Amino acid sequence: MTVSAWVKARAVELGAALCTAGILIGGLAIGVPFLLERIPEVFLYSFCCVTAVFLRAAIDLAVRASVLAVHGIRPAPAPAAVRLEPSNA
Repeated sequence: MTVSAWVKARAVELGAALCTAGILIGGLAIGVPFLLERIPEVFLYSFCCVTAVFLRAAIDLAVRASVLAVHGIRPAPAPAAVRLEPSNA
């Protein structure tokens, strides 16, 4: 996955989380009775939606960095054996 594709995917996830949080908090603002009865849960869920996206991105970056580090530490392949034959000079 290229960097730009990864950033686009995270941006879509973040946009969806912010949209969900916005709808919930907007529902509180206009006075939706179901949401007004659960004000702490609405804010907690909104916070968790957005935080989960950042946490997933951080974990994904950590795993990718670990994989990249492991590939960098791996010893270089042994050079192929060279056959020396007597010259006819």
